[in-house]
Amino acid sequence: MTAPADTTAAGALLWWAPGPRWRARIRQRIFRVAPSDLEPVVLRHSRIYVLPTPRGIAFIATLATMLVLSLNYALSLGFVITFLLSGLTGAALLHTFRNLAGLSLRPLAAGETFAGNPLQFTLAIGAGTTARGDIVIRAGDGEPVSVDIAAGETRPVSLSRNAERRGRLGLGRVTLATTYPLGLWRGWAYVHFPLEGVVYPAPEINAPALPPGMTGHDVTLGARASDTDLAGLRDYQAGDPMPRIAWKAVARGAGWYTKQFEGSGGGGPVELAYHALPPNLDAEARLARLTAWVLVAERAARPFAITLPDSALPAGQGRDHRRAALTALAVCPVKNT
Repeated sequence: MTAPADTTAAGALLWWAPGPRWRARIRQRIFRVAPSDLEPVVLRHSRIYVLPTPRGIAFIATLATMLVLSLNYALSLGFVITFLLSGLTGAALLHTFRNLAGLSLRPLAAGETFAGNPLQFTLAIGAGTTARGDIVIRAGDGEPVSVDIAAGETRPVSLSRNAERRGRLGLGRVTLATTYPLGLWRGWAYVHFPLEGVVYPAPEINAPALPPGMTGHDVTLGARASDTDLAGLRDYQAGDPMPRIAWKAVARGAGWYTKQFEGSGGGGPVELAYHALPPNLDAEARLARLTAWVLVAERAARPFAITLPDSALPAGQGRDHRRAALTALAVCPVKNT
């Protein structure tokens, strides 16, 4: 049976009619709501938007008033001033656009932090062949960062986002904006990289002592053992005891580091198990306690194993093992019921 002609015409109309996918593509093209920038981005005219600032709107309204008055009273000098300032406004618009056009941006690294602290991301911004000034960069709900870049220079820019909950946190949409040179126009562009950092659970404050080691000994003996042999320095981590901070390195401006010692305390590896915690603790409280225990075990130089509902790590120690354990705690799918 052949379909009627009007049915075919209706199908054609439906094909061309704006649908949800069409609207989603337009929204993505304008606002960059999804992280679709998989490669370094160079800003071109299709990404840059320019609108007058409140100061610019007031200035344009003043020019319009001056033009009307000059027409009514045939003021030749009024025409000269009005058109001179209008040309200056148009030139400012062009310079605002050119201050963004040709900028390059590429992702470098995503950081890691504990819930409640800012999460740092690093991007590289390049000026191209033209010097740039008064470029304001902001990621999501983070603090804006203002940068000036010399011609031919590429420099790293650190952006932060508020990390309120554990898990993976994306960089979000990055906004580059400028009001250069006169503040009459605001130019901006959106870039959205698929860059994610890890937010660890906030460690429990005043957590109880570590559980007994796998060999049945009390691992707290290791923390009380004499720290006579300095093994080296590692990056400072939140919660490290103040006496172990390498204050001489801090005084020299070399950065924050923590001393590592070769302790001799016994106890063997520690088993940190989610299901072994008291049943009156909810899911987030259990993860917070395990996070605190991971930090304590790492500071005491104790090997530890960790068992979670969705994963398990064998006994180990070191920076990589600590990061793997904290990451597993951050992405653990358990929720409070």
